[in-house]
Amino acid sequence: MDLLFTDPPYDFKSLVLYQELAKVASRVLKDGGSLVTYCGQDYKYQIQQFMESSGLTPRWELAVILRGPYARIYKKQVLVTWKPLLWFVKGSKKRTPYFIKDSVVSKPPAKELHDWEQSTTEAHHVISILTFPGDVVLDPLMGIGTTGIAAINLKRQFIGIEKDPEIFQRARRRISSVASSDQRSDHNSIGEITT
Repeated sequence: MDLLFTDPPYDFKSLVLYQELAKVASRVLKDGGSLVTYCGQDYKYQIQQFMESSGLTPRWELAVILRGPYARIYKKQVLVTWKPLLWFVKGSKKRTPYFIKDSVVSKPPAKELHDWEQSTTEAHHVISILTFPGDVVLDPLMGIGTTGIAAINLKRQFIGIEKDPEIFQRARRRISSVASSDQRSDHNSIGEITT
């Protein structure tokens, strides 16, 4: 894999997913390949420790600038206007020679297909700089396929994994429609893991 781009849940009980993500990334990424993951503010230091203990090198923290409406963290009395994307590399040097902006202004997603739907803006920003056309992008927590849509639009190959069969089928339809409209469906695959 050239890039692993994903969006796990941000709560405490989901920290174990980041630990597993670190193990998977260290095993499947090519040397110089990147792992970029969304995370909540509260747990980014634990997540960085998981990644480093699996042999991944912290590269940078990118800021996703949100446009309202903003989430409110009532316990901490914070109005959330940005969220982090943590970037790690397998080895010490990334594969591509390009500079990446460390912030991206997101577009509010419709959230019609899923409550946790993300904009393709961030995925497009990361994939376009950290991979080359034809490279393989993996999202092991695919959801409704936002990463896949960005990857296909950028002429990358995509592998997506989703445990919820209903959500998986929605993602498959969305990604297939993008792939078939670009007549590149033979270069893309969507994987499935169900529980």
